[in-house]
Amino acid sequence: MDVIDCEVLRAAEQISGDRNKALAWYRQPLPVFDYQTPRQLVEAGRKADLLRYLRSIKAGPAG
Repeated sequence: MDVIDCEVLRAAEQISGDRNKALAWYRQPLPVFDYQTPRQLVEAGRKADLLRYLRSIKAGPAG
């Protein structure tokens, strides 16, 4: 069974603007995290890292 972290999903949904896109993203490998999926990161106890990553994306480029 695929367990989805609601806090991470909400953060991804705020960025994408679409729940289905956020759900699809949750299962996609992320190059920045050595191609682990968000689901894998949450399961490995790296939820805080993932949320920081999402906040940085939402903030946009600096400078």
